[in-house]
Amino acid sequence: MPSENQDLPKPTPHSRNLPISSDIFLSLVALPLLGGLLAASSAAELVSSIGIESEEVFRGSRLPVLKFPHPEHEKAETFTAP
Repeated sequence: MPSENQDLPKPTPHSRNLPISSDIFLSLVALPLLGGLLAASSAAELVSSIGIESEEVFRGSRLPVLKFPHPEHEKAETFTAP
């Protein structure tokens, strides 16, 4: 009984229709890919540090202390006339 796979051409290790081999292509693509990953990591760290610094502004430790007049003290001082 003949098999259906007998008529198919055998695959070659390197395809002939690519202008460059896949090994060279992967070598050329690896460096920009790694650079993009490093850039994305640095950008994520920068955004995180900006977020932490913005929380410091709203925490109140760097805000000036405002002195509000207390109404009880003013009333006591104004009504203590001779």
